[in-house]
Amino acid sequence: MAPKPAIVLIPGSFTTAAMYYPLQDILLAQGYDVYINALPSATRNPPEPPASLSDDASFFGNIIGTIADQGKDIIVLGHSFGGMVACESAKGQGKAEREARGQPGGIIRIIFLTAIVLPEGQSVTDHQGQPPTSIIATDEHGFMRLTDPAFSASRVYDTWPEERALAWAKAAPKHSALSFASPLTYAAYKDIPSSYIFCEQDQILPPPVQEHYINNIKAATGKEVDIHKLSTNHAPNLTATEDLVEVILKIAIAS
Repeated sequence: MAPKPAIVLIPGSFTTAAMYYPLQDILLAQGYDVYINALPSATRNPPEPPASLSDDASFFGNIIGTIADQGKDIIVLGHSFGGMVACESAKGQGKAEREARGQPGGIIRIIFLTAIVLPEGQSVTDHQGQPPTSIIATDEHGFMRLTDPAFSASRVYDTWPEERALAWAKAAPKHSALSFASPLTYAAYKDIPSSYIFCEQDQILPPPVQEHYINNIKAATGKEVDIHKLSTNHAPNLTATEDLVEVILKIAIAS
């Protein structure tokens, strides 16, 4: 039996690595090597400069390359904005591309978890516009913060009790506006097999928006997309962890 692939989890915007620890723990118990780190765009603070998409991708690309150099196959899971980072950080790290260079290991699949998937040359800001100031404010240093945690809690953690949801929403870090304005330079889904986990109750990236992203993959590849649906909100890593693990394992085994 072939060894299980390693799994690299790339978080979404305004999140911490801790928000993915429940997911990591269950996957580790299933025998998978699982790696989770926070995005530079969600961890820097003044006087550090805001991180770009390139900074995020370089950080995760180094992690992916280190794991691949150990001869491991890798599944990269990008959640929400992490879909952009998953694509950008996969440049040169696909298994087929590494094999052609005589290198071991590499990415065998990208999983987009209710993720932003754009064509090359487009940024999140190009696609979504500037966020409304009633929800997100950008300071003079270029860092965004959630201005209404109660509103965010009601949209992201709507299946939780209000007090618990609000506590998690208040824990959201600042996020770099530059990362949203940075255009994608590598659409990894053109070269690396991908799957899309479609969250049917998502109020942050509603179903029509997720369908748009799926169509971007389909248009670029000329193939049907491997879609897996969950009746969950935008944060199944926390609110429906076991259901999410079931889908991830299904994709991993098929890969």
